[in-house]
This record gives sequence, C-alpha cells and structure tokens, in this order.
Amino acid sequence: MKTTIKALTLIASTVFAGQALSAELVCAVYAKSGGSSWGNGTANCEAFDYSFGSATGGRFYLKNVTKTVKEVRWNGSARCSTTASTSCNATIRAYATNQATATILYTDGTWESTNVARAYYETGH
Repeated sequence: MKTTIKALTLIASTVFAGQALSAELVCAVYAKSGGSSWGNGTANCEAFDYSFGSATGGRFYLKNVTKTVKEVRWNGSARCSTTASTSCNATIRAYATNQATATILYTDGTWESTNVARAYYETGH
C-alpha cells in the first residue's frame, strides 16, 4: 500500500510540475488614444476607448516557452501564417469574439496545444 501511494504521489507531482512549465497563450489589446486596457499579458485581455472605430490592434503571444520552437500554428483570430515566431499581431474587432489558440511544434519532436486566449474590445459612448 505504501508503495502504491508513493507511486501515485510521484506521478501526480510529475504531471502538475509539467503543467506548471508548459507554454501559455496570452493577449494584449491596444486601446486608441485616450482609452484604457486591462489584463494585457494574461489569457483574457480587453480595451475600451471612445474612438467609435470598429477595430483596434492587438497581439497574441506565448509565455513560458521552455524549449526551442520549430513551428507555431496559429488558430482563430491570430491569423498569422505558420511560423517559428512566438507572437502574432491581430486585428481585434469591437464587440466580437476574438480568441486564439496555438499548436507549438518543438525541435525535439514534441508538441503542445495551448490554452484559449480571449481579447475583447469595446468602443463608443
């Protein structure tokens, strides 16, 4: 019984340690002049301004990458082509679902899929 508990503890700690070191997809939304942004650098970011525009600039990017990246396949609002870059500029549409994921292929032959990052933009009166 002690051996089983030790084995399960070792497996659980390995799984959680691996998750703590995995890459994270985050976002940033750039408010136009006079606006404010919140949550940049997290998986849920947003901006508000009074420009009455339909979109603003933003970016989805990877944090905590611990291996050498061979290729990143961007999905959703991150409309970058397949690239080795860990950052992707994006047009963040007002009042729309702006979300992205990425699949990271590493040079050692391993890969991982990221969390979903969501960017929100509001403009108006």
